Amino acid sequence: MIFSRLFCGLGNQMFQYAAGLALAHTRNTVLKLDVSWFSESNAAAAHERYGLDCFVFNGQFATAHELDSCRGLQRNMAEHRYARLLSKIGLRRYADLIPLGGTWHVQKQFHFYPDFFDLADGCVIDGTFQSEKFFTPVSKVLKKHFGFRFAPSARVAALATEIAGCEAVAIHFRRGDLVNNPKYQTSQAPLGAEYYKRSIDQIRSRIAKPAFYVFSDDLAYAKGSGLCPDGAVFVDCVEDWNAYDALRLMSLCKHFIIANSTFSWWGAWLSENADKVVIRPDPWFANILENNTRDLCPERWLAIPR
Repeated sequence: MIFSRLFCGLGNQMFQYAAGLALAHTRNTVLKLDVSWFSESNAAAAHERYGLDCFVFNGQFATAHELDSCRGLQRNMAEHRYARLLSKIGLRRYADLIPLGGTWHVQKQFHFYPDFFDLADGCVIDGTFQSEKFFTPVSKVLKKHFGFRFAPSARVAALATEIAGCEAVAIHFRRGDLVNNPKYQTSQAPLGAEYYKRSIDQIRSRIAKPAFYVFSDDLAYAKGSGLCPDGAVFVDCVEDWNAYDALRLMSLCKHFIIANSTFSWWGAWLSENADKVVIRPDPWFANILENNTRDLCPERWLAIPR
């Protein structure tokens, strides 16, 4: 079997699941999910909780014994006792730094590497795997796995019908941790006004009668920014505990102006519109030296300077 270590928010978990599913498919085996990160006080933001239960697939979960076997119990006893102690007191991320035996694969670079698919049956994959190239073998079935388990509320269903009946364009403003967390302020940072202005101009030049729908974790900012077109609909019908409904509605749109966010990345990718225009920021990260993002977004998506 293949194990996928999940962490961070829903968008990241979707990439981690997708890569694990593709590798399990290649090895002709099953996928199990390691969700231990969420019980070890690692989350830095409210959205960083296990979220894949909103989808229709039935996930199988790894046991501590299975993960320890992959971790490599052949490490000397002092190292093993120290690693177990760190894990017990909620510092698993530091335990992970202790050299491992076993079959625990830490992603070796941000961009895609073809030998990912050479990994052996029985390994844990540990990384973000943010590229559709990591899950190309299962891309069709993945859209079925990422169908939504729960019926929408009446307000969400009404908006879904409205979106389906027009040339809906999703605009995503990501704020949250990009504004409040010093780490992300430096490495990722929210997108500038010029990105949205240029992106809206591009949509208007390509799409007749676009109807704009604004998604954000800070709708007050989006409304007051002056960046949204007149008549734009601000999507405010999603309850905090049903954040996946925002992804549901986003994926029903026909065109996209995404943020530097895995959440809106998936909203665009899940859309079934064969003629969709997807605009994405370039570069993705504010710190362009942090990661090689050449494979992060599909080449068919239109890059606009951030």
